[in-house]
Amino acid sequence: MKNLSVDKKTLQNMGVLVVISIACFAVNYSGNIDNYNTTILALNYTYGFTSRGLIGTVFLLLDRLLPFTLMNAWGSLRFYQLSTVVFLLILFAFAYFILNRVKGVNHQETVAYLLIPLFICVVTSFANEFNFGRIDMYMIALSVLGAMLIVTKKAEWLVIVFSALGVMIHQGYVMMYFNIILVLLFYQFCSTEEKKEKIRYGAIFLISLVLASVLFLYFELFSHAENGAQIYDNVAAIAANLAADHTYHETLLAHEILGVDLSGVEHSMHMKNLAEIILFILCILPYLLFALRLFRNIYKRADRVGDKLKYLAIFLGSATMLPDFLIKVDYGRWVLAVVVYYFVIFACIITMDEVVANEVETLMTDVKQKYIFWPFLMIYPVLFVPFLDVNIDQITAIIGHVLNREMLHWW
Repeated sequence: MKNLSVDKKTLQNMGVLVVISIACFAVNYSGNIDNYNTTILALNYTYGFTSRGLIGTVFLLLDRLLPFTLMNAWGSLRFYQLSTVVFLLILFAFAYFILNRVKGVNHQETVAYLLIPLFICVVTSFANEFNFGRIDMYMIALSVLGAMLIVTKKAEWLVIVFSALGVMIHQGYVMMYFNIILVLLFYQFCSTEEKKEKIRYGAIFLISLVLASVLFLYFELFSHAENGAQIYDNVAAIAANLAADHTYHETLLAHEILGVDLSGVEHSMHMKNLAEIILFILCILPYLLFALRLFRNIYKRADRVGDKLKYLAIFLGSATMLPDFLIKVDYGRWVLAVVVYYFVIFACIITMDEVVANEVETLMTDVKQKYIFWPFLMIYPVLFVPFLDVNIDQITAIIGHVLNREMLHWW
């Protein structure tokens, strides 16, 4: 009877996630694609083993296999619509996997409270024009698939392949979503006492890290086409044909084809980022305080050195994003990456670690009992979605613009 009850609860929670996802997508979807996301489809391996070329190569192969052409605005739209459906199906599979695996109905409710905001953030962001078709969704999908393998302890070696594919999609994978795989591997390494398992997890961790690092360095330093000036016009023409307005993303092609350093033209964007991230942190300060309290409570429960290390890794895993926050300007994407990391990691760890599951559940119960406005805490974050690209979200973008115009004059 208990199993039937859990299965019924799983289906109920999945139904909620499906309804929320449909509503979020319907509200935010416009059918438009930002020209950054159409331009990236023009990059492929016919020009060499170039960075960000994997998705464009898949797109090109589909174009050659199908009896009709995809090399136009209609084709890019259909490709991204199909890709988004597949991505959402992978997210639903992850949610079902976690809900079905978690121990006890109480813990399932706890996981549901993590999955709902995860789906709201992800679905709204990738339905919105700025990120519809953004290759970040492929990176999330690979890390989520890898997470499921690590949690089940089955075919974990495949995460080595996923790690390489993630960097081939975008070298930023190393900072953005690779942390999910690395932290879960490290968690399993610290949790097991069996020598063979330690060796297996240690080997997978090191091979994945080395392979991803080598690919990252290659794409950053050596992958720009030697004949970039000769092929630029051709790539630009293909990219323009893939966009509904026949435009292409000039800075993306300048960097990837010609190897142009863009840091000099992004100074004003960095100042905008600084204003918005300060505002965003102030807006979500209560959640940060709850997170610190959760970490303190979990860490206090750790007796062994291995337990302390794995809990530190869980809470500090998002630090891989620091280079992006310091050097790059797409703060909407960076914030989304941090949000996805914590929700996915905690959803996974709750299925494996009773200490973490109990502490998360205790915190949620305590918040409900002590704070009369706790329902507002559940609704309030909806104001900040969808996450955008350079701008974090509409709220901080508007407030930041007004503050800059009236007081700061930073850009």
